[in-house]
Amino acid sequence: MQTMIRIMLAIVVSVVATFLGVVVAPARADTTVNSNADLLNSPTAMQYVFSREAMLVMYQLGVEQDKKFNLQPDCKQTYRVKPIGTVVVKPFAVPDDGRQNPRTGVWLTRYQLERCGESKTYNALFVANPQGGKPVPKAFYPGNGAAGPVLIQDAVMTAAAMALARAGLKECKNADVFDMRIKRPAHDVVENGKTIRGVWEETWTFRACGRMVDIDMNFLPDADGGGTSFHTGAVKLQPIAAE
Repeated sequence: MQTMIRIMLAIVVSVVATFLGVVVAPARADTTVNSNADLLNSPTAMQYVFSREAMLVMYQLGVEQDKKFNLQPDCKQTYRVKPIGTVVVKPFAVPDDGRQNPRTGVWLTRYQLERCGESKTYNALFVANPQGGKPVPKAFYPGNGAAGPVLIQDAVMTAAAMALARAGLKECKNADVFDMRIKRPAHDVVENGKTIRGVWEETWTFRACGRMVDIDMNFLPDADGGGTSFHTGAVKLQPIAAE
């Protein structure tokens, strides 16, 4: 299946660095990656995160997600993985030879799975193996929102419960996150004479009982930089798609 992923590592480094506006600097030995900037300043770490093996894992997770959502069931064309970027969830260190695996750390890679003229944004979470083996991959919630993995985990259960209740689908036992997208990018809000900076809004879509439900999510960074709070907004039950 590797032949289906037609991507060159050198191009990946260039594309992702350009996307985030960061200049790639020379590699350091045993690079410790604490942030996205550290990652982009280490060619060794970049090549590891976007290795051919990692791309294959993303492909496999993306195909599984497609099957879960019943997307493109009849597609017979080549599937392509197009990386978008990476979020460092917990710091990790990459050995200077780039051939060994980190023993600590967590990172999330966002990518597009392109097939049959359509694409969908997926996210893959990689957890380092303490024994030095291959990192453990897991499909994370799909979408292209701005909230980080920890914040999403804190908010997703509340969002799902409110979305189903307000849409009249509270009898549904399961709700899958189908998409997360930015509705309004970071901006300043003035409340009671105080300015709250970096506020942003997203729309999260859940699939439940064969229906799609959108719920607006509002995120407010704490003034002291200690975290981000959230609250739910409007809910919309999407029309039933025509057969």
